[in-house]
Amino acid sequence: MFWLVSQPVWAQADSAHTGLAYSVRHEFADYNEEILYFGKHNQYFTVRIYRKNGILFRTDSYTLLPKTLANGFQLDSISRIIHHGPTKIMYPSGQLYINCEYKEDVLNGPFMAFYEDGTIKRKEFYKSGRLTKSKCYTLDGVEQQCEPFYQPAKFLGKPKDLQNYLGQKLATVLDGERVRRVNASLTINEIGQVIRVSVSVYTAPYYESQVPAVGNYVQQVIRNMPEWTPEKLNWKPAINDGEATSSTCVLSIYRTTSGVQCYMSYRL
Repeated sequence: MFWLVSQPVWAQADSAHTGLAYSVRHEFADYNEEILYFGKHNQYFTVRIYRKNGILFRTDSYTLLPKTLANGFQLDSISRIIHHGPTKIMYPSGQLYINCEYKEDVLNGPFMAFYEDGTIKRKEFYKSGRLTKSKCYTLDGVEQQCEPFYQPAKFLGKPKDLQNYLGQKLATVLDGERVRRVNASLTINEIGQVIRVSVSVYTAPYYESQVPAVGNYVQQVIRNMPEWTPEKLNWKPAINDGEATSSTCVLSIYRTTSGVQCYMSYRL
């Protein structure tokens, strides 16, 4: 959660080796990034994001899973990276806003939010990604009721209808052999509109030349998706600390023995 997304103008790497750790720095249009690697095989790393004025925006901790899990399942380069360790997010002034921790890609342990003057705004506790306790406070320290800090975007139609639609449109394309899986990332804005669709296509080695054509077709299928509830958008936007915000819905589309299946996941 809490992702800052931007298109890079140019990147400059600056590595400084110190024992078993080294850092890499990149400059982008809207922010700068520093990645600090740890561990014998650089399997742990911390990402620091700085605003262009040099003030720290956030720090996140990650670990790199092995290419092949104990059960023999192979992971791609993106799936190997998981949130693991402390995360901190700052106000534009540099004051602490969020302090929390991830364990194996989900929130685990205390989650604290602060007003900009340092007063506690929210105290929560997560266990393996599940919220177990939550208390919110006014600037004066009075406890008050509140909704969960982060509420992911929600598909407002029936998942079965969406799956049937994708199955009808993609059955001949997603055969499980030539085209094995498709991941479509839908950017959902603050009012629930899909404003961007990007597609990753996973194929057999001999079919890689068809990736652009398949990707374009899948984009069209998703963009032409009907409104499942008349005169309403298909998604309810994500809510972050009480405010609607843009987020991403990832549709993982694949074929099983029972036909084309679809799995939805959400992230900021």
